[in-house]
Amino acid sequence: MVRFLAACLFLLFGFAGAQASQITIATWNLGWHMDLATAQDWIGECSKNYVEDPATGKFKPSQEAGFKPGWDIDVFKIEGWDVSRYPVCSVYFAGGAVRVNLEAYRKRQEQIASFISRSIPADIIAFQEVSGEQSVREVLPNGGLDYDFCPVTGYKVQRLVIVWKKTLGEKVSCAIEDALSLPAKPDDKRPRPGLALTLKIDGKLLRIMDVHLKSSCVSPFDGGNLEGTAKDCTILQQQVDPLESWIERAAADGAKIVLLGDFNRNFWHELRDQRPARTDASGTSTPRPAGVLSRSLIEEIADGQPEAANLKILDEHCQISDAGQALCTQAEIRDLTTPETQLLSSDTYLGCRNPVGLDHILVGPGIDSNGPAEHLSIGSYGGNKVGTPNGKDQVLAISDHCPMIARLNF
Repeated sequence: MVRFLAACLFLLFGFAGAQASQITIATWNLGWHMDLATAQDWIGECSKNYVEDPATGKFKPSQEAGFKPGWDIDVFKIEGWDVSRYPVCSVYFAGGAVRVNLEAYRKRQEQIASFISRSIPADIIAFQEVSGEQSVREVLPNGGLDYDFCPVTGYKVQRLVIVWKKTLGEKVSCAIEDALSLPAKPDDKRPRPGLALTLKIDGKLLRIMDVHLKSSCVSPFDGGNLEGTAKDCTILQQQVDPLESWIERAAADGAKIVLLGDFNRNFWHELRDQRPARTDASGTSTPRPAGVLSRSLIEEIADGQPEAANLKILDEHCQISDAGQALCTQAEIRDLTTPETQLLSSDTYLGCRNPVGLDHILVGPGIDSNGPAEHLSIGSYGGNKVGTPNGKDQVLAISDHCPMIARLNF
């Protein structure tokens, strides 16, 4: 009888231990998001008047005749502009740069916080384009007290932060993946690093990489040829190897892996490109020969080798009307026309200026999803409005991206 009870207990607890862990994970590019104190300083710098020095072509603070406010200047031409602290002044655009006031920025923060609380019921959120941990704390429920943080520190103002609910699991490590920033390049030419978090959940390791890859090389269907000579595509090409290297290392100890974020690359278009994934037509499961370039980032990093690192991209769905979902489906097959993109970006559909094609969620072996990854509509929160001269009715978009959320079992 004792042996029978022991066997029952073993089966009971053994079965319970084998149950899949369930998490909800989200990714969201918050569009040059700053904490309130940094935003106030940024508004002050952009509100200064500047005059161009004809000898250097640089702008300096001045009230001399012919001055321009910072809102109307390419800030990279302003002498001494600190790109590690401040974004460009023309972040918000409505027929011209919106000259942001602090009241509108505070309202934007409140709207982000409300949206996260109501519409992103996630255990883990990977953010891109945030100024740091404090900027995320200010928009999380309860000031972020229920979350732990893994932030990028240093680098430029477009940083990454991963947050997770304290009750979810134990942090094993939080590491900046410097290799993705191509450290051999001059500081002002380097792209953004990655951010890797390892958690222990129910005794199992979950390793997450948050990325924000080089922009402006989006699709082979619109001239964004990864193997091409365009400056942005050559940089993205150089990020392929360090990204694949991280994937293979991340899975080597048996951890389950998730790769997500703003890839600035339409993987669906790559998968529908009929050309070989490499310029020499070799298979992506073998090491890439010297001088050979990738045409397909997704096929290079999700090449099935080694088996433990065999990533798959989650199907994507838009949480909008059937007509809107039809447009989302078409966006995976071809480039949308300008009117189609405008419709999908409108507040009656997804609401964000970059609605689909840039953000993705990929998972490794042993992770299953409960349905597709969902693009969430931000509706009217995606628009900017200059407002009246006193700025009382100024409106700032909460982001130019829509968040994406997925429910995972592992």
